Amino acid sequence: MDFEKPRIVVSKCIEFAPCRYNGLMIKSSIVEKLKDYADFLPVCPEVGMGLGVPRDPIRVVDSGGGLELFQPKTGKILTEEMNKFSQTFLESISDVDGFILKNKSPSCGVKAINIYPSFEDSRPQKDGIGLFAAHVSKVFPELPLEDEGRLRNLIIRENFLTSIFALAKFRRAISGDFNDLITFHTKNKLFLMSRSPYYLKLMGQILANNDKKAIDNIKEEYQGLLFRSLAEDSNPSLNVNVMMHAMGYFSKGIKHDEKTLFLNTLNDYKNGRIPLLVCLKMLELWIIRFENDYLAEQTFFKPYPHDLMQITFI
Repeated sequence: MDFEKPRIVVSKCIEFAPCRYNGLMIKSSIVEKLKDYADFLPVCPEVGMGLGVPRDPIRVVDSGGGLELFQPKTGKILTEEMNKFSQTFLESISDVDGFILKNKSPSCGVKAINIYPSFEDSRPQKDGIGLFAAHVSKVFPELPLEDEGRLRNLIIRENFLTSIFALAKFRRAISGDFNDLITFHTKNKLFLMSRSPYYLKLMGQILANNDKKAIDNIKEEYQGLLFRSLAEDSNPSLNVNVMMHAMGYFSKGIKHDEKTLFLNTLNDYKNGRIPLLVCLKMLELWIIRFENDYLAEQTFFKPYPHDLMQITFI
């Protein structure tokens, strides 16, 4: 199966340059592995807004009138500089499929960064999001946004990878004609079912085009529903429903013991005892055995390159 290369904005300090405040670079095995399969757009907002390497640390402060970016050692408030850089940079990029930002960073942190109650206080009192990451969420609310720390989690990583590679495929499909969009929908039907059966149904109705809408209108409506669908993270229950649906294609050909083994395996997966990959491999054996061309082309079984299908990443 061929894969389009997703375009990912990444914090430059993650595997690209030693530009952290302390002059170091962050190692991330998932980002390093992705370099062979994605096009990265590295960015360091703190350097981009004018700070050097190394630099005095900055923090986010809740001043009462809003969040401020503050450098305690110099006493500088850098909020305006960060806002200007963020707006300029994000307006300059297009055809992006997702973001991987530095966790716990006052600029790039996606979740759980320290927020200080005042400029003088040295103890954080609540969690929040970095200023650059907040701009990303506003400008690209529909795109996958994660940090390299959270991507160590198997479930979070699977959802992120499936989303960015699906969006990359969609970018190619939407640039083509109506048949390209139909092909995308057909090959991604089980994957979309694993995210939201409800949105899948609506997307199918749009493509039926009973109202005879123009192709550009169809593409726009379909894209909106695709973004909503991808915002719904998959979960074991949805995946099990999809795999039960797939098993139905082989129900007359498999033996009773095979079906029992598969159902027990699904139960183990649903209860967190084994990864999704084990169940998918069992279904792939049946796809090969019964020569089911429709299922063989479903991205649900191969949503991203095989080399990225690791159980753990450091």
